[in-house]
Amino acid sequence: MTSSISIRIAAALGVAALGAGALAGCGGGSSTAGTETGAAGATSTSAATPTNDASTATVTEANGATESASVYRPDSGTVINETLGATFAVELSQSASTGYTWKQAGGTAASLVDLIDEDTEAAGDAPGSPGTITFAYRASAEGSGTLVFEEFPPGSKKASDTVTFEVSVAAP
Repeated sequence: MTSSISIRIAAALGVAALGAGALAGCGGGSSTAGTETGAAGATSTSAATPTNDASTATVTEANGATESASVYRPDSGTVINETLGATFAVELSQSASTGYTWKQAGGTAASLVDLIDEDTEAAGDAPGSPGTITFAYRASAEGSGTLVFEEFPPGSKKASDTVTFEVSVAAP
């Protein structure tokens, strides 16, 4: 995707995210913000309460303007709460060189947000090195709903993993 906006996340933030969410992009289970089902079928649930304690990243626009954006991950058990016009990002673990890819699969909040950038970053050069894919959004309408992401194995049209985020956009 060609975009005039790029996301730059501090190296320490990226390393911490890889350590905390290394299994999120490995497939073999499905999760929602707050609920996760592993390959063995065990389910764990954490409170998915509204919170704004997500990590932050800096979004740099083509004209050089920067702004802070909250970063949300499936392992944080958070609900995305943003105000109209705010920029935020969803970060998912993936190993792009293995051929597995994450795609936004819709959700009822898709009409509340505009995708402004998609950025893939690997943690190393070796094949299969873990990394992340970051989807940056701008909250464009008030309301609530879900954003759904699916991970696809190479050459498959059937998702191997699904992550759902609850989204709420309010007036500033």
